[in-house]
Amino acid sequence: MTSVGDSALEQARTFGRGSAGRSADDLLEFLAREAAVVMRAERASIFLLDRAAGELWSRVAVGIEDRVIRLPIGRGIVGHVVATGELCNVSEPYADPRFNPAVDRATGYRTRSILCAPLRAESGATLGALQVLNKAGRQPFSVDDERLVWVIAQRCAAAIEHTQRVAMGQSSRLVAEAPRVGAPKLLLAQEGQPSACSLVDLFAADFQVVRSACHEEALSIVERERPDLFLLDVGSHPERAETCRALRATMAGREIPIIVVSASRRPEDTALAFDAGASDYIVRPYNPSQLRAKAHTWLLRTSRRPA
Repeated sequence: MTSVGDSALEQARTFGRGSAGRSADDLLEFLAREAAVVMRAERASIFLLDRAAGELWSRVAVGIEDRVIRLPIGRGIVGHVVATGELCNVSEPYADPRFNPAVDRATGYRTRSILCAPLRAESGATLGALQVLNKAGRQPFSVDDERLVWVIAQRCAAAIEHTQRVAMGQSSRLVAEAPRVGAPKLLLAQEGQPSACSLVDLFAADFQVVRSACHEEALSIVERERPDLFLLDVGSHPERAETCRALRATMAGREIPIIVVSASRRPEDTALAFDAGASDYIVRPYNPSQLRAKAHTWLLRTSRRPA
């Protein structure tokens, strides 16, 4: 490589310094902006894998403010990278059948080149992908750029995994603390595999958490356990919010606050949930602290607060 390439590689190896102590959201923004600078690209995005929802999501797309991009696993260049674990260097995206132009259409942006690498945990598990767009000077990304992005992706994955471990450690400490006597009861209906920082862990310190593996089972549990709050995780299936309607038809579920957690932010899906009887609607990716605050607020409204 040239001396310029060596300099860029050295910059990549020190990439991510200053990431310690950042919140999850701030970390993603920091890493994406740093990646765009080092790669000399117009934009960078970090997509994380949500296995429970079967989606990839990106809270940060540099150059696009206040946008969350969601893609089914396997769709688009980034979906292909996550599904296969292979790096993709695409010089003509619109000529590539894997390319998904929906984001360009929605934002008015024109993608001219893409370089995308998987983010792998220390165990080898896929965490998501780093995608950089449009190299400066309207040039395609080179083989040297591929070397750079691999190093940067490794640094991003290490920083993200560290943040997740810290979050899991905090959750584990919460679980270790038994709920106080007289703690309110929360029923969680969550089908499929829980996410890394599970909803059970999130509420275990303040609530007696009763979990239902399917939404149909939750109806019978409501009659038996008489929970103070119902948390309904519908994932990427907004139609499952109809469980609220069935619950409202029972004596035990008529007055219970119901918080629906969904991967969809479409207005029609939000309306469906409220029409079915939901009290509140939270969209993934959510802030855990805000979700806990919502739960406490609904308990206060019904005069049932944690002991």
